[in-house]
Amino acid sequence: MVYLIFISIISYILGSIPFALVVCLPFGVDPRKEGSKNPGATNVARLLGKKWGFITFLGDASKGVLALLIASFLSSKTPYSQELILSLAGFFAVLGHLFSVFLGFKGGKGVATTIGVFLFLAPKAILVSLLTFLAGVALTGFVSVGSLLATFFLPINLFIFNYSTEYIICATFLGILIWYKHKENIKRLLRGEEKSWKKEKHG
Repeated sequence: MVYLIFISIISYILGSIPFALVVCLPFGVDPRKEGSKNPGATNVARLLGKKWGFITFLGDASKGVLALLIASFLSSKTPYSQELILSLAGFFAVLGHLFSVFLGFKGGKGVATTIGVFLFLAPKAILVSLLTFLAGVALTGFVSVGSLLATFFLPINLFIFNYSTEYIICATFLGILIWYKHKENIKRLLRGEEKSWKKEKHG
């Protein structure tokens, strides 16, 4: 039990690292106060350009990967299954991004960190979800739609590819949290007020 608590805390702290703020700091930009006011890769891309948005994405994704690497190393020291340990680590890494201890328990929307987690846990399933994300953005012009579709289908993809029940449960709860963090995007989509990536790109 001590190892479970330790893994959860370490994963949460790693997930809490606000890479969007770290990237924006040298430019004197605060992504929490500008653009969409979300400390995530998409907003950094809007504010500083795609290169910096991609760097932020890599940083956020790497938090999930690093948490799982640590958990994988420690899993042999516990009586619990590796699937349970890794699912717990992945969940708390994303939870840290969503509700960062360094940002007053506020944070981003968790998509990039979730991608990092499941690239480690279930590469086939997350690659299909990434294709779903790209299709959603290409067809609608909304990054939020792509993110919502990808997280909705991730547990289904995990089931289809016969990944463990622990991974499916983890993805399901993360999907619920990510949809919750997108609640304002959903409201804007329903009102027809959501910002289109295509319009920003060409406008």
